[in-house]
Amino acid sequence: MSQSERIVVHWLNYSRSQRIIWLLEELNIPFELKTYKRTKEFRAPLELDDVHPLGKSPVIEIIKPDGEKKVLAESGHIIQYFLKHYDPNHILTPTNPKELEEMDYFLHYSEGSLNSLLVTLLVHQFAKQKAPFGTRFLMGLLVKGIDDQFYLPELKKNLNFLENVLIKQKKELNSKYFVGNSLTGADIILSFPILTNIFSSKDSAKALGVNDIEKRWPNLNEWSENIAKEPKFIKAKELVAEYDTITPNI
Repeated sequence: MSQSERIVVHWLNYSRSQRIIWLLEELNIPFELKTYKRTKEFRAPLELDDVHPLGKSPVIEIIKPDGEKKVLAESGHIIQYFLKHYDPNHILTPTNPKELEEMDYFLHYSEGSLNSLLVTLLVHQFAKQKAPFGTRFLMGLLVKGIDDQFYLPELKKNLNFLENVLIKQKKELNSKYFVGNSLTGADIILSFPILTNIFSSKDSAKALGVNDIEKRWPNLNEWSENIAKEPKFIKAKELVAEYDTITPNI
């Protein structure tokens, strides 16, 4: 990284962007933090549209000394980019080709399979709360039927899959991480769907339709507890603590 190169993290409260701060802290990459707060409707503010056409977060700007600017979006792509170009010492990148492929899988899986289920369940919670007064009961029945038939079984199937990955890791490598024997980009990207959205709060898990999480998925629970103790995960949280104040109104 050039000494005069600037990296700007566009961070939105209660979003996937927190993982990118943690990533940069682990890689010891200096960055500037620009924060945004969600609206009362829990939407991203319009100011983010000026950074990227989709108005989402995280978005990263890499500004070269000559003023050239690269804009990166999508969590998996951002993590993959930084690991490829800013991790020469393999702090978070496996050196073993098999493990590197496993990490790449989780960078896609987390956003493509797991998080899409969580987003749908969250939207359904909003639908039940925000439906017109006379239709809320029917909306609740409709959403519950859809969730019970598809989204909740799929979420539990995914949690079973991840639980078995950790069981195998512990058995074969005596490892507490998803890939290899050390922290990798896989743990970084999975922290939001697993720890933040499910295992950090029993209320959150209940809202998503999963109960007794410590008993049903003990290895995922243990992994979540270990991740929450990672020093730079804690530091990343402290950097934004004053801004991370709004949670979903569900």
